[in-house]
Amino acid sequence: MLIFLSILLSILLSAVSSAIILRFSSSIALVDIPNERSSHSIPTPRGGGIGICIALIIVGVFITRDFYFSAILSITGILGLLEDRFTLSSRIRLLSQFVISFFVVSLFSGLPPTLLTIFLYLFWLIFIVGTTNFYNFMDGINGIAGLTGLVGFGLMAYFSYFVLNAHDVFLMSAVLAAGCLGFLPFNFPRARVFMGDVGSIFLGFVFASFVVKMSANINIFFCIIMFLCTFYSDATVTIFYRWRRGENLMQAHRSHLYQYMSNELGLPHWKVSMLYATVQLIVGVIAIWAYKKNIEFQVVLMIVYVIIFITLYRLIKAIKPTVKYANDSI
Repeated sequence: MLIFLSILLSILLSAVSSAIILRFSSSIALVDIPNERSSHSIPTPRGGGIGICIALIIVGVFITRDFYFSAILSITGILGLLEDRFTLSSRIRLLSQFVISFFVVSLFSGLPPTLLTIFLYLFWLIFIVGTTNFYNFMDGINGIAGLTGLVGFGLMAYFSYFVLNAHDVFLMSAVLAAGCLGFLPFNFPRARVFMGDVGSIFLGFVFASFVVKMSANINIFFCIIMFLCTFYSDATVTIFYRWRRGENLMQAHRSHLYQYMSNELGLPHWKVSMLYATVQLIVGVIAIWAYKKNIEFQVVLMIVYVIIFITLYRLIKAIKPTVKYANDSI
């Protein structure tokens, strides 16, 4: 009953918060104004992900009783909301994220006592900040962040409950998936409200934190990261090609594969978002199966997936563009 009520609370909070943002966004200056890098063409309210954030913090404080982690999540949500309202500089954002990530790694992994664990500690810091920003980078068309959250945290909930017996992560993941479900009617197939940084940064940060918390071995790590495979692969490959072209990696852009498909190729947003979510679900299910086998199956899965993704990335990017303007497609 408690799980059901938590899930219901998350759906309601997310939906009500999105409706409030939709109604009062202009008066509180939470409006996304389109520019040359946008995939939309009309001003749209943002910050709709605040309900997802609030729901998880409530569950963390009153149900799982993880007060330290809940406090960290609160700070993450506040920073995301400030970014939606004021647009912070990239340096302030990165510094803040590294500081917050330090507390998460300290909470779940402890302080590094040896040289080897110092390197692992640094890896986790970079992993959390990277995942946080990858999720934010990929939140650029209707429904993609909400559907990815629904599928990714749904897989996380299943894996943590039925495989790892981690009931606290299960409950929080279920709450996040439910929050994404409550938000989606406002953002998919057409976007009346954007999730905003308060949602996308928050979801990426929490996902990475769960990976740190549960990765007792490399097998678990390999499995869980595949739950966010489409975001990791698109963001990583795009960064690589931008770096090879000598572009400023700190500058905003719309070079991701999902953006190319929806903007330059003119595919409806909902089709691209559904494609990414479907691939994510299929690969995630296979990743759980591979985990139950052995590490060799997991490595083969990751190699095959990477090869297929890079091949498709290059083939799709080679298609001649048909659209040269922002696309609010349904």
